[in-house]
Amino acid sequence: MKSSLLKVAALVALMFGFSVGTAALVSDENETKFTGIIESLPNTVGFIGDWRVDGRTVHVTSATRIEQEDGPVAVGARVKVEGMTRADNSIDATEIEVKTGNDDGDDDDDDNDQPEFKGTIQSLPGTAGFIGDWIVGGRTIHVSSSTRIEAEDGPVAVGAFVEIEGTVRADGSMDATKIEVESNVNNDDGRDELKGTIESLPAGQGFVGDWRVSGRTVHVTPSTNLKQKHGAFVVGARVEVKGTMRADGSIDATRIEVKSASSGPGGEGQKVNLKGMIQGLPSSTGLIGAWTVDNRTVHVTASTKLKTEHGNFAVGVKVKVKGLQLADGSIVATKIQTKNSN
Repeated sequence: MKSSLLKVAALVALMFGFSVGTAALVSDENETKFTGIIESLPNTVGFIGDWRVDGRTVHVTSATRIEQEDGPVAVGARVKVEGMTRADNSIDATEIEVKTGNDDGDDDDDDNDQPEFKGTIQSLPGTAGFIGDWIVGGRTIHVSSSTRIEAEDGPVAVGAFVEIEGTVRADGSMDATKIEVESNVNNDDGRDELKGTIESLPAGQGFVGDWRVSGRTVHVTPSTNLKQKHGAFVVGARVEVKGTMRADGSIDATRIEVKSASSGPGGEGQKVNLKGMIQGLPSSTGLIGAWTVDNRTVHVTASTKLKTEHGNFAVGVKVKVKGLQLADGSIVATKIQTKNSN
């Protein structure tokens, strides 16, 4: 009976020139919500196309609402997806929201029921980002590029005490979704500290690469926590670096914070506001990189707060930018939000 009514509804709609989409004929039973890690993104403006989230295909259209208040859409970001499930188990997304940590919004969607394990790191792989198999408390922990590693309380190192969340395999090992350092074997944060002046920064977009701070080389990775509350990362700015010292005296930075801005020429380090239209976005996947807004270059980093209450970021969209001005007139954005087109 229900099938007959749907057919009649579709026929009536066609007779009167209406378009009946598949989603309109799907029952509420096919609605789904889940939280997972972005594994891949389409290389398109506005992220329209097929995403891969925790092994599932998510179809994103111009009608999909994308919320980036808690961070930018990027591979490795944690998101909550809402939409309608197709027969092949893929999802037509109606809303995608970037989440932080384990904050998944609704209580029935969180990962609080994920197995947890605590122990001391006994061995680590010699790879970038520690991707590979760890031994923690006698247990094998599988770490991938999507594993969230939090090292605010100390560096990842043999002897550190960590808490792990993930999925247990049949052999008792774990696929880690999150690893959090809780304490160092020396009962402190175990990190070396350097305070000094930035003498040079890596060439190109972003800050990943080798910095020079008061004569020391500082290695910065995508997981380094960068704080620009008191100014921009520019040559001449005073910073505090925390990390782990290598044998050659250089530092693998876990955190860098601006303590005082440079007073260089051209208003460098000054707070600025800019309103205008997006004229260009990074060609790479995601929003991190150099934008062009009102004929000015705007540098977007992983710490830039992105807000999309009035629509998604795309060429032609009006935005308000807050940030810190560099000597060349470009802006390191601390916050960007879309504005009404009216």
